[in-house]
Formats: sequence, structure tokens, C-alpha cells
Amino acid sequence: MTDSYRFTIPLKPRAKPRPRLTKRGYAEYEKQIATYYKGPKFDGPVSVSITLRPKRMTVYITPLDEPDSTIRGDADNICKGILDALNTIAYDDDKQVQKLSVRKK
Repeated sequence: MTDSYRFTIPLKPRAKPRPRLTKRGYAEYEKQIATYYKGPKFDGPVSVSITLRPKRMTVYITPLDEPDSTIRGDADNICKGILDALNTIAYDDDKQVQKLSVRKK
């Protein structure tokens, strides 16, 4: 099992727009987030903990020693952009996120 990985994203947190609304500039924001990840690619279920601050975000990813959930869909809403940006680099798909913790500071 891979150890946990922590990294900081020195960007102002932004909520991902709804699909029907404009996404102008948001794809670039997700690409910027992805450039700060230098960790391993996790297999299986993971736990993600995100701390939001006015000018930066800190992310912890920890493998879970639990069976995969039978609940379909993503375990995120507020942090959708961060989790989507890490698709294919930190994990295959954000459906692997079984536990999500978010804190505003």
C-alpha cells in the first residue's frame, strides 16, 4: 500500500461552475492544480482531506483499507475542481474517493 501524500496548491480556491454555466478559464485552473501534484498514483479507494485558505489549499490523500463502496457517483461537490484536476495523475478516476473531508480556514 502506498503511503499518504500531502501537497500545497498556491492558488485561490474557486468553485467549479455548473455544467450549464460558462466554464471560461476553469479548465486552465484545473491544469494549474494538476501541475502541483508530484505524488504517486493511488490504486483502489482513497481518502482525501482538503483545507481551503484564502490564498492556498492543502491536500492529503490516504489509501483506505476498506472495501469499495457500492454507492455510485463521486463523493465530492464543493471540491469537484480539485478532484477532477487530479484524475489520471493521483488516481484513475475520482470515483475512487470514498471519504472526503473539507475544511475552510
